Amino acid sequence: MKNKYTGELVWKSEEEQLKELEKVKKTSMYGTDGKIVSAEGKFVYRGIAYIIMVLRYYNFREGFTTMGSERISPYHAVVEFPEETKPIADLVYNFDSEFLYHDTLHYWNDKQTAEQQIQVCHNWAMKDIDNLFDGEIAKKIDNSIKELQKAKDNLKIKSKEVKDGTKDKLRWKLKETKK
Repeated sequence: MKNKYTGELVWKSEEEQLKELEKVKKTSMYGTDGKIVSAEGKFVYRGIAYIIMVLRYYNFREGFTTMGSERISPYHAVVEFPEETKPIADLVYNFDSEFLYHDTLHYWNDKQTAEQQIQVCHNWAMKDIDNLFDGEIAKKIDNSIKELQKAKDNLKIKSKEVKDGTKDKLRWKLKETKK
């Protein structure tokens, strides 16, 4: 099932997005710009869930607009992990701090449509998950386990040495007190 994910991105209607923008304008105490979620979906790849959100940029003066003069889309996409994947993300954080945590707010995404940015997010998510199972993350975890096993073995040896040394000292003290 490699390179196949399941799930669906659900888009809010234009009307829903405009209502949300008006609500934000009325209730916002700080700032004059921001973003709203225009689409969201949960996907599963190789048994690991991830979320893609499409965010739409706005400012109070113009409403929905692009973020910067070079960007062709008022949208940008993000991939994140859902609550159910958090334990996995927490475990691999030391090996990959950006596991299932990416966005398309980069200059190289400026000329991409929303659909292209969404596909970029899917590609990042699948790459992260592939790395978890049989890539760099898996190798780093395996190496870490080997190092931990070596440390555990050394601890057992040192503990035995200390224990044996203590026994010898106790035997010596017993011999001394019997004299």
